[in-house]
Amino acid sequence: MKRIVAIRVRGTVGVRREIADTLRMLSLTRRNHAVIVDDRETYRGMLKKAKDYLTYGEISEETLQRLLLERGRLPGDKRIDEKYIKSKTDKTLKKFMKSFLTGETDLGQLGIKPVFRLHPPRKGLEEVNKPFGRGGALGYRGTRINELLEKMI
Repeated sequence: MKRIVAIRVRGTVGVRREIADTLRMLSLTRRNHAVIVDDRETYRGMLKKAKDYLTYGEISEETLQRLLLERGRLPGDKRIDEKYIKSKTDKTLKKFMKSFLTGETDLGQLGIKPVFRLHPPRKGLEEVNKPFGRGGALGYRGTRINELLEKMI
């Protein structure tokens, strides 16, 4: 099972109620927030429904590692380090990343907050009202989401 990262790109003004509810269910309540979800049909449907307000794609292991170590937080706004992961899972960081990407473990089991607060992307986004592939920033990006995440971490 692959993991998908979704990043909210647009704000809250003028959002229809059903799309706002979908974004709330995904825990994407603010711009430049990201969540990691499973590649299941239910999440795919939610992402397609809210595609005009977010961008999403498959996350790579290297980008996931950097995202967790630099932007991942524990309750109390504490940072995550390799010692914490080792103490909770008895796995090295690499083994944990592999097990997380295959769906064996979850961030909630470690007590990690599900939402990653990101910086606005360096050098800005493409147009936030056009789909990706047509000069915009919205919708499905595939593996090119990793380039955007690198600019935002």
